[in-house]
Amino acid sequence: MKYLLAFLFFILIRADSIAQNLLGISTSRYGGTNRLYINPALAADSPSRLYLNVATGVAHVNNNYVRYQAPFSLLRLVSGNVPAQYKGPNGELQFQSSYTKEILDGNPKNGTIMGEVRGPALLIKPTDRSAIAFTSRFRAVGQIFGASEEILSAFRASLVDRALYSIPTTNNKFSANTNTFAELGFTYAGTLWEGDGEKLLLGATAKLLLGYNAQHIINRGMDYRIVQDPNNINSAVMEVTRLDATLAYTSFLQGRTINPRTLFSTSAPGKGIGFDIGMTYVSQYDSDSPALQLGVAITDIGGLTYTGQEYAYSAIGQNPVQFSGSDFNNIGGVEDIARVIQEKLNTGRSPDKTSFRTGLPTSLNLMADYQAPDGFGINFTYLQDIRSVNALATHQPTIVAVIPRYDTRWISLSLPIAYLNRGVTAGASIRIGPGWLGTDNFLGLIGNNSNGIKPRGLDVYAGFAFGISKVKDYE
Repeated sequence: MKYLLAFLFFILIRADSIAQNLLGISTSRYGGTNRLYINPALAADSPSRLYLNVATGVAHVNNNYVRYQAPFSLLRLVSGNVPAQYKGPNGELQFQSSYTKEILDGNPKNGTIMGEVRGPALLIKPTDRSAIAFTSRFRAVGQIFGASEEILSAFRASLVDRALYSIPTTNNKFSANTNTFAELGFTYAGTLWEGDGEKLLLGATAKLLLGYNAQHIINRGMDYRIVQDPNNINSAVMEVTRLDATLAYTSFLQGRTINPRTLFSTSAPGKGIGFDIGMTYVSQYDSDSPALQLGVAITDIGGLTYTGQEYAYSAIGQNPVQFSGSDFNNIGGVEDIARVIQEKLNTGRSPDKTSFRTGLPTSLNLMADYQAPDGFGINFTYLQDIRSVNALATHQPTIVAVIPRYDTRWISLSLPIAYLNRGVTAGASIRIGPGWLGTDNFLGLIGNNSNGIKPRGLDVYAGFAFGISKVKDYE
């Protein structure tokens, strides 16, 4: 059952939302184009006439279902650098359920694994009152959202725990999805109003989206029980007797790797548009005075339409559908998992639709920032997911963060502290000249069962970007 477990559970502990938010970079006055992903109005507040982002990358995992306690770190797990002693003869990782500890508090469970590369980007301030920016980025995300503890516990046990046998479970709602896509963005920001040491900035970003891979299953209600496999007394099967769900998937990346030819392929199955819009109030009388910023934005409005197969289920029929571990042998990817589920539910059925919609992780972003003239400052950031639980979309994990920092033209230091998925994370970020390196979850990088640290995720980012020619207000 390990491949079905991978679809519903492995996303929680391995892998990627949908990068996270690079709090150490995106809240810095010298974050340039990286600030625009939280609030596009901040383009008009750039301290540099010209800002070039060469490349910035992030890997992020978070969840509120399990704590990680394997004998190797999460960083080794996601990088594929696990010691050989924990691999089988064929070189595959032998990941045990004992490597995680469940958090059973009665709350719905969420998990996100994501990777993001922010490619070449350019910000230009032609005047003191306006700015334009051209951005590019690639995002890959997998999520489980609103899942019940009962169904995750069943899959965590790989359906072999006899204590689970014959216990009927009902209304186990969850959504699981993946989305891999690229975007090209254009941002314009300007000064709406300016008074004595005060100004109001407005900015917007328009995005063209190209999608390569997407799957989702939205389970609005399911009844099942786990029973002994009649063909194998040492195994089990899951009997599903009722299902109200939507399943969709694409197959474009089967047999392909992500490379320039794939990224610019006219055969990519997903296309769409997106928007960000934001406003920021700034109070600063001169460069020797402290600066206060208050901002509000809505980001990632829109989505992609994929060419693929979508199925809707409202009834199982008189005979329950059985899933066993052997059903998922020789799986090559997540799209194969979705295909197996569909064939088991209704072999040979034609799809209800040959296209489906996947929404972006729309969020409401609030920010308050104070910067002293000597370089010390503090930032408060709140990102609120505004997609519904059953939305056919990825989700921005809701986060509340405070980021104390020291920020000057040539060096930046910050210590992001965040409340995410009912847990607290702490990180650190440093910039020296054009080079960034940071994490929003330091303990997640080093935690394992040897040192007693039991993280619920990890986060690491790095980048190379720089500004040229200071704006006179920052001199």
